[in-house]
Amino acid sequence: MSLCVAIAMFSVAMPAQNSKVTKKLAYWGSPDTYLNTQASVMLDYVDETLTANPPTTSFSPIRKMALYNLDVILHETKYDNSEALRNYIFSRTKSVINDLSKPIKSGMRIYKIYNDGFIVRTKTATVAFDLCGRLGTVIPDSLMEVIVDKCDVMFITHNHDDHADKNVVSMFVKMGKTVYAPTNFWEGNNAIKHVRSEEIIDKTVSLKTAKIQVKIFPGHQDELMDNNYVVTFPEGFKVAHTGDQYNEKDMAWIKNVNKQVPSLDVLIVECWISKMNEVIAGFNPKVILTGHENEMGHSIDHREAFWLTYYKMEKVTKPYVIMSWGEWYNYKK
Repeated sequence: MSLCVAIAMFSVAMPAQNSKVTKKLAYWGSPDTYLNTQASVMLDYVDETLTANPPTTSFSPIRKMALYNLDVILHETKYDNSEALRNYIFSRTKSVINDLSKPIKSGMRIYKIYNDGFIVRTKTATVAFDLCGRLGTVIPDSLMEVIVDKCDVMFITHNHDDHADKNVVSMFVKMGKTVYAPTNFWEGNNAIKHVRSEEIIDKTVSLKTAKIQVKIFPGHQDELMDNNYVVTFPEGFKVAHTGDQYNEKDMAWIKNVNKQVPSLDVLIVECWISKMNEVIAGFNPKVILTGHENEMGHSIDHREAFWLTYYKMEKVTKPYVIMSWGEWYNYKK
């Protein structure tokens, strides 16, 4: 046996925390296997890097490089259904589930699940926005069901399937938990609280352990109804989620929204929103969180990259946080 053949046949297992596939020392004649293994290695280390360097409003070149490397994988469609990407998403989602299982003693914790799906959690309430697993194709329903079990209520911004996942909604309903959505989502399903008006809606929502205050603003994605929600928690924290808000006419009320919602703590806004700085000025939050990067249902030219978000946010003067899926940000007043 030649030395080259011996090397090609020899494989080495990486340490357990890194080995989701077996890494060989040579891949001559197997370029696809090589690229898939390389993607696995890269995603393993993106996962480890993000875990070791959690989200913060302080600039982190290490996080920036990790998210840029994630862009490289997510903008090559050959990896969309790869084992490497499935393992990465599974690992990040399990991290969220593990943290949701721990008590939170103070402050507010905001989890980015996938796309524009977020969970906002305080000591008294756990509120979900636009939870989506793409009908189990991105996040398995088995994992999503565990996440839903940890939530008290969900608010859906608009009727697009990367924000409104019927599988997830059915989980909430089956568990006896309320889902609020615009009137054009799943019409005829009386288990959903359909809410929409061209005026601001004020609601008190009773949960098992607390009451939250909710303002619903009549936003739009072009002409499609897009509810903008502002939730006030019993501890006084205020969080806004804009969904896919994108309509020039709505700027008339957006520019004055801080008068309706003074002292907003966190604004969750899609990374490609029109007039980002004007929207931020209108809501006037203390911290901005971006969503909608790398939506897998989009073509790569509309899978908004983290490097694009970083570029856009360079012009923002308020503190902001850029997160991958399966991360969370701890906010304290």
